[in-house]
Amino acid sequence: MKSFFKNSFVLAIFCTSLVQAQEFRELNWLELLPESDRNALLSQPAIQHGSDPSEDARPSLGGNLGANAVSDSQVTQAWQSTNIVPEFDKQNIRLPGFVVPLEFDGAQNVTEFFLVPYFGACIHTPPPPPNQIIYVQVPGGFELKSIYEPYYVEGTMAIAMTHKEIGISAYSMTAKNVVLYSK
Repeated sequence: MKSFFKNSFVLAIFCTSLVQAQEFRELNWLELLPESDRNALLSQPAIQHGSDPSEDARPSLGGNLGANAVSDSQVTQAWQSTNIVPEFDKQNIRLPGFVVPLEFDGAQNVTEFFLVPYFGACIHTPPPPPNQIIYVQVPGGFELKSIYEPYYVEGTMAIAMTHKEIGISAYSMTAKNVVLYSK
């Protein structure tokens, strides 16, 4: 009988861990874009180095896709878009990205940050579109080891605009886990 309870306990722990591992839907950044924004950003011409320095240098998500090319105004609108994919509201998601710290607790743990798709976003380069920035709150905070390394963030997504000095996000999340990214 003791053996039965011991095995049941081990099985319950294993099943709980398995359920927790499966409870987050893994996303990639392009999935956060509505189709029209995704098409515009993927169709924009690649940046030409040595071009007019007064132009707004934005990272390119693709190259010109020829027949799918869009107008300059559509690309400009996509870079400022707050359009979202409503199905992600209240969903548990997992997404890799870079941390842009916004708030710290007394122990210097990060309690609020923007999760962005590429290093330097919002700081060294023009920010991504608001629908490519996620405002994240971390109850209890976490120790940020390096801003140069990507992290996986797991938590519950919400559709909510957040305005901060360095950027605007169209999504927000309450993080359950923030861990260094590993392949």
